[in-house]
Amino acid sequence: MRTGLLLAALAAWGCTAELTGSSGKTNTDAPIDGGSGSGGSGTTVPQDVAPDCTDESPSPRILRQLTRSEYGRTLQDLLSLPNPDITAIPPDPQMRGFTNNVAVAFVDEQHLDAYSTVGAALAMKAIQSSYAKLVPCATEDNACAASFIESFGLRAFRRPLTDAEKTRYLALFDAALTGGQFKTGVELTIRSLLISPSFLFRSELGKDDGQGHFTLTPYEIASALSYLFLGTMPDAALFEAAKSGALANKSEIEAQARRLLADERGRTEIAHFFYEWLESPRAYVATKDQAAFPKLFATGESINTIRAAMREEQDKFVTHVVFDSTKKFDELFNATYTFANADLAAYYGLPGAAGQGTQKLDLGANSTRGGLLTLGMFLFGHARTTASSPTQRGHMIRANLLCNDIPPPPPNVDTAIAPAMPGNTTRQQILSVTANGSCPACHQLQDPIGFGLEGFDGAAVSRTLDNGELVDTSGAINGMTGPQGEALTFNGPRELSKLVAANPRARSCFTTNYYRFARGFDAKGVDTCAVNRLTNDLVKSDVELPELFVRLALQDSFTQRRSAEVVQP
Repeated sequence: MRTGLLLAALAAWGCTAELTGSSGKTNTDAPIDGGSGSGGSGTTVPQDVAPDCTDESPSPRILRQLTRSEYGRTLQDLLSLPNPDITAIPPDPQMRGFTNNVAVAFVDEQHLDAYSTVGAALAMKAIQSSYAKLVPCATEDNACAASFIESFGLRAFRRPLTDAEKTRYLALFDAALTGGQFKTGVELTIRSLLISPSFLFRSELGKDDGQGHFTLTPYEIASALSYLFLGTMPDAALFEAAKSGALANKSEIEAQARRLLADERGRTEIAHFFYEWLESPRAYVATKDQAAFPKLFATGESINTIRAAMREEQDKFVTHVVFDSTKKFDELFNATYTFANADLAAYYGLPGAAGQGTQKLDLGANSTRGGLLTLGMFLFGHARTTASSPTQRGHMIRANLLCNDIPPPPPNVDTAIAPAMPGNTTRQQILSVTANGSCPACHQLQDPIGFGLEGFDGAAVSRTLDNGELVDTSGAINGMTGPQGEALTFNGPRELSKLVAANPRARSCFTTNYYRFARGFDAKGVDTCAVNRLTNDLVKSDVELPELFVRLALQDSFTQRRSAEVVQP
């Protein structure tokens, strides 16, 4: 059943034979990565300047299951229902922190049951709350039913319904099914549409150009743009551009991309990219010991309140940089301000905040706080229950911000840091444990980076002492050198942040991860050209971040697809 609904979706587009092999596995055309980490054979590996490439390959043909977030926002817009209850939908599997990777997204029995249950409940609620918005006529006859199916079906499937589909859904208004109640027919139609593969998956299959390549239809382009920039279904303007055929032109794609990015929901979706890229969900599952972090429990606020304020801090910060300030990559790391409400400011020990509203706070040049590496969500989530964790923080920076994989520890290694380990500070304890055996090779790539953030405890509070001893925040990014071949050493988060911001690999890693987020797969082989072009835009030209996002949508590979080959995730 893992691929049952997906195969049904493929059949609905008449391409089961082409896109599936005898094994029944879902096929794409590129060797989409099912592993972890950022390296690996064939994967885009960041470098100072990516190789120039002239022949950008069409992308693989894929069907993209709506993520849980996309599903909820689509239902909200489609049914005109605020905050639809989708708690029954299973959480999305993650690949490199992202929840939209096609290699790991499967529909099983639990999904099918949940989609059916949620669809039935929301169809009933829509009849009660949004009927007048959904049904475009006052009469209750076959003409009205046909009009409703055509208009609502277009929005639900994000394309016009075929004649066969219209006939099939019109049959749901038969009196034998509805008992003569027109609204029952509407409800049955909504329920049926919401469990259709054409609703649950968005097509990136395209139409054959007769030469082995495929071009996305205007309606597929509308969906690709909308879910990339808004995380939900196309709006009226996109549907109109698709209907007129205007989206077949790059000039219209560019205009729509810029319009969507300027939408408030565009800011939300960019914040969502940073949320997944920075592994921010870890902050919500992190447990903290009251004895180790008394300030966290002495604020008068619950941990959830502090975490919610940290999430607001992060979202406000990244969207301010991207949309309101310099819009440049290096400001993400070198900013001398943050955003906090009064509760979070007091928790951090920052002056100047009043009231519950989140506001911009200038930190000053001498503050250790500022930029992505000192955001509460990152520091809180990448730490242990009773202490900080240079290893977790250093590993995240190395893997997610520099795209440099570190192998997992051998299966027989005990990774716990016991309280009785030699040394008082976390740094001393880690060094005592990792100095011998097979540990140093890997830990030298991550721990010295994390040591630069030891000025923050495991609950994101600034400190100068750790267990009564002065904190040592000196460190190094081992295995890399500066532009003159110099060692990348630093002292404290400010110097560490400056090194990361100036490192071409960090910019390359950023484009690699945004491509993964935008396209739903990890570029390998011929697909790396598209990523390399974006990398050079950021490394060579230092383009503004919104411009980088738009340029991805203007790539040939955004609308062009190649014929499929069998690939095992």
